[in-house]
Order: sequence, then C-alpha cells, then structure tokens
Amino acid sequence: MKRVTVLLAALLMSQAALAVAPAAPAAPKMARAPAAAKTAPASEAAKTAPAPAVAKTAPASEAVKTAPAPAAAKTVPAAAAPKLVTVGPAVTETVFALGAGAQVVGVDDTSLALPVARSRPKVGYQRALAAEPLLALGASWLLASEEAGPPGVLEQLRTAGMDVVVLSNQPTLDAARQRIRTLATKLGRVSEGEALVAELEADLRRAAARTASAKQAKPKRILALYARGANALMVAGKDTATDELIRLAGGVNAVTDYTGHRPLTAEAVVGAAPDIILLPGGTLQAVGGEEGLRQVPGLSQVKGWTLTTIEDVHFMSLGPKLGQAVQRLQDGMGLPAQDGT
Repeated sequence: MKRVTVLLAALLMSQAALAVAPAAPAAPKMARAPAAAKTAPASEAAKTAPAPAVAKTAPASEAVKTAPAPAAAKTVPAAAAPKLVTVGPAVTETVFALGAGAQVVGVDDTSLALPVARSRPKVGYQRALAAEPLLALGASWLLASEEAGPPGVLEQLRTAGMDVVVLSNQPTLDAARQRIRTLATKLGRVSEGEALVAELEADLRRAAARTASAKQAKPKRILALYARGANALMVAGKDTATDELIRLAGGVNAVTDYTGHRPLTAEAVVGAAPDIILLPGGTLQAVGGEEGLRQVPGLSQVKGWTLTTIEDVHFMSLGPKLGQAVQRLQDGMGLPAQDGT
C-alpha cells in the first residue's frame, strides 16, 4: 500500500513538471508572400487596367498640320512676286542684273539688244506703247525709262491699277548709279543694288588708272556711229550715252558742235578726223563688217582710223555694266592694261 502511494506521488510530480515546462518552439513555417493586390483575370484586366501615363501625342497627320515650322528668314514666294514689264535697255539690263529677270513678262523693242531679254514677250517701241497688250500680260508694274509713252497710255495703265515707275535716262554716271539704287529699292533687292554699284565703281577706278598710266601725246579722237534703218548711219554728238562712255575711257568725242544724234555726212567725217570709229556690234553686221564700213562715203576718204565695237546696249544707254564697256573701248584705244583688268 505504501509502495502504491509512492508511485502515485511520483506520477503526479512528473505531470506537474510537464505542465510548467516551456513549450518547444514550433517548426518554422514557409515565409508568407506579401499581400498582393487582388487582380482580375487577364481578360478583365485588359478591360479595366488604365494605360500607363504617357505624353499625349497627336496623330502624325495632325502633327504635320500643327507643328510650328522652324523660324526662317521671311521671303516672298516666287508666285507672289509682282510681274514686270520693263521699257528701255538700261532699265531692263538693271532688272536682270539685280536677279529679278524671272519676274519680267514683257519688254520693249530697245531691250532686245540684251540677249537675256529676247525670250520675253514684246510690247512694241518704247515711245509708242499701247495699254491693252501690257494689261493682257497680267503685269503689276511697268518699270520704264523717261522716253516711254505716250503719256496718255501711261495714265491709262495707272487708272487700270498698274504701278508705273518712270526712271531718268540722263546719259550721266550719276543717273546710272541712281537708277540702280531706285530699282533695287523698288524690287526689295537693296543689297544686290549696292553690290552692282560697288562693281561699277571698281571697274571705273581701274579704267581711270589705265588712262593715268597711258603716255599719249593727245587723247584719241573717237567717232561714234550707229545704224538707224538700212543705209542710215547716225553720229553721236554731245550729251549722249556714248559721249559719256568716251569721256570715262579717256578719249575725246570727235563731234562736239551739236547734242544728240544726227545723220552721218561725208563732210562731217572729214572734219572730225577720227582716230577710232566706235560702233555697236549690231551696226557692224548691218553695214557688212569692217570692209563694208570702209566703203561708206567719208569713212572711205579718211585714212588711218581703227575700228572698235561694244555691245549694242552699252551704245544706247548707261547700264550697270558701263564700267566693262569703258574698258572695252580702252582696249580698242590701245591703253595699257592694269592688274585685275
């Protein structure tokens, strides 16, 4: 009985020990994945998930319409440039030299001395213009030398809305400079105009240097002739384009007793006693070359003269290439060339 009591006590003590002993650590569980947002099925996500935020871009076609063009110098479209009719060789030559030849839709007969103008429609002789043909060309501006007319036609053109600009054709160097600058301003080509004036001045400086370097006992006497119709030679006196040309070249006009142009006479040639006969190229062809010229009454009697030609346009007016014509005449006069000529 005592033994049973001892065993029972031992059992109770071991149960008590188990009750107070610390519990064994639990086996580690697998790390739990972070809670994820509940996602819809793929088909639902495609319907509901917002697209990532991006810069809003217009369609390519819209972008082309709305995107601003890079800043550039403002230019007048070729189609918007005014159409021009030019009258007078110096005016026409200057307009083409300024780079505005593409705007020219008509020229007068005297401008046909310029090869670049020969493909343009013709509007007739400068002193006998008619309003209808000019208006039919659709020109906005008439740029003309002061010989253009008659005055009533010019007024008709103004009334019809055409801008009529009349320029001096005085045979002086100053007038040539002013004509270039006036046309350059009118056409919006001021820098081109100043470049033309600078080129003209440089050519004339070289011409003056040639004259200064020449050791001539006396200046060459030059008789300037041109053909007006068949068998009708005209002589250029004072206050003519060729008179100024001769002066700038360092020569002397052989005819000084009248101004303008007069028909050639044998007596006048003999009295002029020229060293050089100056002709436009077109006249030389019309008289049958130098051989034909030497058969002309008066010229056949005067001995010792030589022949020099210049372009027709330079004989009629003082255009932007005047300096080149002066040096061409100096070549015929036998003046020594300078560096750059």
